[in-house]
Amino acid sequence: MIQKIIRTILLLSLLIAPAFIWFKQNRHVQPESIISMLHKKYEDITFISIDHEIDRSKFLGLDRDVYKGRLHIKADNETARYQFTADAYTGEIMETTKL
Repeated sequence: MIQKIIRTILLLSLLIAPAFIWFKQNRHVQPESIISMLHKKYEDITFISIDHEIDRSKFLGLDRDVYKGRLHIKADNETARYQFTADAYTGEIMETTKL
């Protein structure tokens, strides 16, 4: 009886654990975490705007789910404007271009 319960628990754990890991890795990050990463990466940010809708974009030949947005950085009494692209799964800033 105990062996049957142990086998059932092991079987369920072998089925549930991969599903949990897959779900955890294929989940989109929240845009707020991208905003906090931008604040850590750049100093003197005066404005950040991020589109909460996920876009499909081609980056280095691969179709990726991305967040797009803009940020303004104050430098030498001027405001530099940038557009950024962030990966929707990792939150990594993939590209930043000056406008």
